[in-house]
Amino acid sequence: MRKFLAMAGICGLIVFSGPALGDASQHTPMCIGCHGADGIGVMPDVPIIAGIKAEVQENALRAYQDGGRKCAPPDVMCQIMSSLTEDDITELAVLFAEMPYKPAGEEFDAALAAKGEEINEVNCGFCHGTQEPGDPGSSIVHGQRIAYLRYVMQQYAAGEREQPPPMEAAVKSLTPEQIEAIVNYYASYRVGSE
Repeated sequence: MRKFLAMAGICGLIVFSGPALGDASQHTPMCIGCHGADGIGVMPDVPIIAGIKAEVQENALRAYQDGGRKCAPPDVMCQIMSSLTEDDITELAVLFAEMPYKPAGEEFDAALAAKGEEINEVNCGFCHGTQEPGDPGSSIVHGQRIAYLRYVMQQYAAGEREQPPPMEAAVKSLTPEQIEAIVNYYASYRVGSE
């Protein structure tokens, strides 16, 4: 917890000491403070954004900007987004999309992951892939950080995060136990992590 608070403080300092508006490359330090220079980062609650299709990233950033996505305390992400222009968002999305994706490689519960694999095949695999990342128009969930996935899935289940109708229907059909299983399944993804 202390490590998370320390990192959040660093991200907060980056927000308040960030550059003036204009060129998106000037805003990159605000992003890498939490997401890392390689788009992978080390904070458990922060997603890996390297390699996620630019359009998906743009949609996510705009959702933070217009309130479609809530920011977890501390609300660093929303503070950053309030300072960015449309061009900044597009350029940053392209920058991180061009970076190679690398799974987090976190520890996971193997029994839960096995149950999660079955749930994924029925509920999620059509868009997110069954054995590895699927439709490039969907965010990469295979190999994402457990704490981040858990938080996002809970937001989806509670209707607190914008989502397409198929995603909403799939998530609302899941119990908290099934969500925990799917989170562990996605955390078990290792391809490309060596």
